[in-house]
Amino acid sequence: MIPGLDFVAIDFELANPKHSSICQIGLVKVRDGVLGKTHTHYVMPPPGHQNFGQRQIDVHGITRRMIDGADGWDLMLPRLEAFAGDLPLVAHNVTAERSMIRQTTEAAGLDLPDFTYYCTQRAAQLHIPDQGPFRLNVLVERLGLPPLQHHDAGEDAAAAAHLAVKLALITGISDVHELFPAMKPSPSARKAWKK
Repeated sequence: MIPGLDFVAIDFELANPKHSSICQIGLVKVRDGVLGKTHTHYVMPPPGHQNFGQRQIDVHGITRRMIDGADGWDLMLPRLEAFAGDLPLVAHNVTAERSMIRQTTEAAGLDLPDFTYYCTQRAAQLHIPDQGPFRLNVLVERLGLPPLQHHDAGEDAAAAAHLAVKLALITGISDVHELFPAMKPSPSARKAWKK
């Protein structure tokens, strides 16, 4: 238990190369450094973004047929907001996850929530610079974290959560806002947010 280490770990899988095609979401809420249940849901991407690329299918194994009947981003985004509440979102390579949220939200014609984002990859580079390369599956193995089925959104979200907790234990930093380096919006995100 690590009092004050509170966040929601996230991960997404895409139907195709476009960041506007989220087809799976993984969520894990962490309170006081203790992981809650992993939530994994298929998502129907917004209209016009629902085609599946063979490369993506080869990576994660999700097909169009598997998401038939899944809720769309118009229903999933409010659930993500409610699940996270005022907690920050944490992901490995969060720049990509943030871009996916932004682009899928725009494609669905929804307002972009004001989430706070933190990155386990950047935190690992800062706090354990001798442990590179900093890919999630490499760090999981190197740091003795629970094994993962890479490219399953729930598994990757749980791995990011375990990594964040491990970094807190290594550094002795229990405040989530101090554990992670400050995240600045990318230039493209800044333009989109100004619209």
